[in-house]
Amino acid sequence: MNWSNYSSLKSAGNVSFAEDKKTTREAVEAVDEVRDDDGNITTHAVLAQAKEEREFVVLVTKSWNGSTGEANADSKREYSLSDLEREKARYDSEVASAQAQSDELAKAIIDFKKV
Repeated sequence: MNWSNYSSLKSAGNVSFAEDKKTTREAVEAVDEVRDDDGNITTHAVLAQAKEEREFVVLVTKSWNGSTGEANADSKREYSLSDLEREKARYDSEVASAQAQSDELAKAIIDFKKV
């Protein structure tokens, strides 16, 4: 994601955050035992298990086919708050590094002009 375009994409309705969920385990009904036609046990006792789902947040991005103009399926990318904070910290660090480079380059320009 090019985060420098986030506000304009959001204003245009092309990106948004949404809750999503995924089934991690289907429900299972309890079974004492199952016997085949000959009376042999084919399945032993199985405990009931509830369906399990995992909830998370996705960034939904809309896109269109450049040739036809038809909407493509929405792209969904999972994010956590820590993912976003880590990415912001990385950009902040790059800004600080660039500022330090710029500040020192300004000093070098001053020295250069003295020659």
